[in-house]
Amino acid sequence: MNFRAVKVLLISFLSVTSGFSQLTNDGCSSAIPLCPNVTFSGSNIGATATVCPDCEDDFTFCFSGTNSVWYQFNTNITGGDVTFNFSNILFNLQATRGTELQAAIVQAIVPCDAATYSLVSNCEAGSAGAFNLTALGLPANTTYYLVVNGAKNGGAVLPAEATFDLIGSGTGFDRPLPTISIGGPTITVCPETPTSFTAYLTNCTDTSDFRWYINGTLTAVTHTSLWITSNLQNGDVVSVECSCFDICPDTLNYFYPAVTVDPLTVDAGPDYTIQAGSSVQITGSSNGTDFMWSPTQTLNTPYSITTYATPEETTIYTLTALDSNCSLSDEMTVFVSNNLDIPGSFSPNGDGTNDKWVIDGISFYPDAQVVIYDRWGQKIADIAGYSLTKAWDGTNKGKPVSDGVYFYSLDLRQNNDTKPLKGSITVIR
Repeated sequence: MNFRAVKVLLISFLSVTSGFSQLTNDGCSSAIPLCPNVTFSGSNIGATATVCPDCEDDFTFCFSGTNSVWYQFNTNITGGDVTFNFSNILFNLQATRGTELQAAIVQAIVPCDAATYSLVSNCEAGSAGAFNLTALGLPANTTYYLVVNGAKNGGAVLPAEATFDLIGSGTGFDRPLPTISIGGPTITVCPETPTSFTAYLTNCTDTSDFRWYINGTLTAVTHTSLWITSNLQNGDVVSVECSCFDICPDTLNYFYPAVTVDPLTVDAGPDYTIQAGSSVQITGSSNGTDFMWSPTQTLNTPYSITTYATPEETTIYTLTALDSNCSLSDEMTVFVSNNLDIPGSFSPNGDGTNDKWVIDGISFYPDAQVVIYDRWGQKIADIAGYSLTKAWDGTNKGKPVSDGVYFYSLDLRQNNDTKPLKGSITVIR
């Protein structure tokens, strides 16, 4: 246990009113903390005293405890003089009560042990009005206590009760004013780009977590002073808040000037589903000046905002747009389906087997259109809504076509940008 010297400021007061329940700070161990240069409204109304041998109120060098209350404060990191001012003292004017206050500062080798107290300040043995207590040259980082007690002056039977205002100051108690500021971007921010903000503190100890806000809405809490975000919009105001000092905390906040975000936008467009072997036109949108799609291997013009994609498997395409300051990317997906089974031949001979050109999986594409051509490019069949019941039966205007090779164009009609599937069919009778 650290038995460093603890200074105790003992202050005795007269009271104003009666009938109060026992105060929470009626003893040294429950002393109320006081903050530098902050007025505290106190009272010893209803207080008692613990005056057994060596108990916390067992002292006689300035006054004897009768109805004492306790307050606590710490000196700062340099130490020095401390003055406490008592004002606005209002007494309980009951005829049998005293009407004066008493005060002193003592040092205690062991906190709250009256046997270790010694006087280190002026002694206020009886004051009916405002007064000061001053202790000179107090050491740094030391705990002190203020004891409030009512006197029995003028032959009073009961000790004084009072309410009062209390404020402490001085070179040994005052704290340098803590400050906070933010270091952030000094140029235009690129959209969706990680941007760093750093909180800078002065005269702040026992720092709490940092709470970061965008336009007043809590966005993040960091343990360190650095925060990185990619969610800024043009005109957003970033602010930070934190607390200093475990005892008598100060809450600080700072607002960074509104950020300027580059207006660059990009949209890679909707996703598409195509049949294996087909192509689809993908079209992005952007206010940028230069563009690039990737991966480039299955694209015909990867440096254009519009291009055709012919992937062999489902592929995620990234469109990157650039302007004079920034780049920005967006993604879309071309899903490749393999649910069609397109036969290369059929035998329309009327035996009830394989008499029609049936495409397995065509039911997934109710708007599909099939066009059949002969070897000279003449259209011999054009079937919209191609299905099992509307499959080509190997005829041209009701007449059977000759055996041989024919050519088809199958448009699945999923969207206007999908290219038709093309191939050949062999008719065998």
